[in-house]
Amino acid sequence: MAATDTSIRSSCHCGAITVTVPRLPEYINVCQCTICRRYGAAWGYYHPDEVKIETKPNAVTKQYVWGDRDLSFNFCDNCGCVCYWWPIRPSSTDEGEYQMGLNTNNVNPELLRFVDRKFEYSLLMSPLRSKDTAHPDDPAKY
Repeated sequence: MAATDTSIRSSCHCGAITVTVPRLPEYINVCQCTICRRYGAAWGYYHPDEVKIETKPNAVTKQYVWGDRDLSFNFCDNCGCVCYWWPIRPSSTDEGEYQMGLNTNNVNPELLRFVDRKFEYSLLMSPLRSKDTAHPDDPAKY
């Protein structure tokens, strides 16, 4: 499904962190890399300039950075919901454009009902990832 001009609001479970994007994503990526599988995340992609992130007073957004250290996974310190990933620096893969990932599992599912889902397995066999970045319990080859 093509993206529309309807703005989308995403929030963590407790409502402390809200992310607003200008439209539906082109598709939703249910990434199968070691971290995204464990988070159960389903990403919609946007340019960082399009994204508005708001936090309630005293709310804290925590980050988890690992591997190539080119992005941070950002989650609510109160309820623990993974809200988005954010680029720290341009990706070392040099693929695609500069983007961030919104966890669409925090969006009203009725709004996303007709957005295509894609299950991404390419990172399981990516030669660009160091074996040092793999989770020790994961049999995937990086």
